[in-house]
Amino acid sequence: MAKAPSKKVVDEAIAALDSVRREWLRRPGVTAVDVGFKIKGDTLTDEVAIRVHVERKIAVAELAKSEVFNETGKTPKKLKGFPVDVIEAKYGLSAAPAPLALEDANEAAIAALERTTAFNPLIGGISCGNSRVTAGTIGAIVFDRATCRPMILSNWHVLAGASAAAAGEGILQPGRVDGGTQVVATLTRMRLDARMDAAVATLNNARSHTRDILGLGAVTGMEAAALGMLVVKSGRTTAITRGVVDGVSMSVSINYTDPGVVTLTNQIHIVPRAPWPAVDVEISMGGDSGSVWLNEANNRAIGLHFAGETDPVPASEHAICNPIEPVATELNFSFLPVLCLFDPPPFRPIFNICERYPWICELLIREPRFPIPIPDPPFDVPMDDLRLVSLLLGGLGGRQSAGGGGCKCGSHGGGDEAAVAQLAALLAAHLKQGR
Repeated sequence: MAKAPSKKVVDEAIAALDSVRREWLRRPGVTAVDVGFKIKGDTLTDEVAIRVHVERKIAVAELAKSEVFNETGKTPKKLKGFPVDVIEAKYGLSAAPAPLALEDANEAAIAALERTTAFNPLIGGISCGNSRVTAGTIGAIVFDRATCRPMILSNWHVLAGASAAAAGEGILQPGRVDGGTQVVATLTRMRLDARMDAAVATLNNARSHTRDILGLGAVTGMEAAALGMLVVKSGRTTAITRGVVDGVSMSVSINYTDPGVVTLTNQIHIVPRAPWPAVDVEISMGGDSGSVWLNEANNRAIGLHFAGETDPVPASEHAICNPIEPVATELNFSFLPVLCLFDPPPFRPIFNICERYPWICELLIREPRFPIPIPDPPFDVPMDDLRLVSLLLGGLGGRQSAGGGGCKCGSHGGGDEAAVAQLAALLAAHLKQGR
């Protein structure tokens, strides 16, 4: 596996790419450019390169000197000290095609078919979509930082899918191509631009929900991707897939039909793990759009999957995702529960309780284990916050009033009532000791 380079080296390579990025993207046949590991033969090396992705590699003898990227000529073999590498790949959206035929499906695809059914509770890694699209994936259940309500996170082309899309449109689970008819959420915020293909939809209480991603557990936070990082996602079509970040600062043009071709920049490129190139391994197929890529080491989100290769050759496997932190900022959500006062309206976000008091959310992030560890006296939650914490633990994701007020807590949507009740009792007992 390729060794992670220093940030300094990567930043210098990105600066070198920036000096030619626009010009190279305008050249015929170029599908993308990025900074990533150089490929030698069938080996993903540790060497950082400026990479040009093309629809088809052409012999140097058939090209004019000005069209050659990695041989001597107008474009040098090296750019500001970094080698120039050429990768053959064409990219497109990972929206779902027609339903999968069982007789043509492999074992992994058959295992993924359950993801196209109706789920209660709603969970990351399953089919969903606006009624105008086929289907994509619920990346995760996230929480609105403005209202604290739980939302579906996915792509613009999954939850919106057209320039005419508007907030309030219904979202189906499963998606239309999978036979979905029940609206489980309403489109809330969306963005398709040079930075992201992303959207969120607020749950309508038609079903319960969980913070888990199917087969992977709950997201524990966010972080930036880095070259060499081992990542994993859970998607509607390919189920659990594992890869390695081999490219960053990617600029790629994708045809969205409506509204046309969009060039996205600063994207993340992912390929399968060794042995490489992949043989009979899929990390991106139609219907995986909206999946959340996680750092496998800590379950922190690093990217929102939206595109992959269009080449059917099994050895040509690529995935592309938006960096997750700008998406979360733009769409104003948190992967961790957020607490809101609602008396009187409108909602007033107080704090992300998991960020302020991580030990309280141990239950919400991992499987419950008793006794639940809590801090030694004195109790580490200020009295001003204690009432909010008590409401969080007692509310089970719903509304509760106390002393003329109340809260709305985005949490796991129920299902761990006994565990939460025990944690609340432990906190009450601990408070008596510490105060």
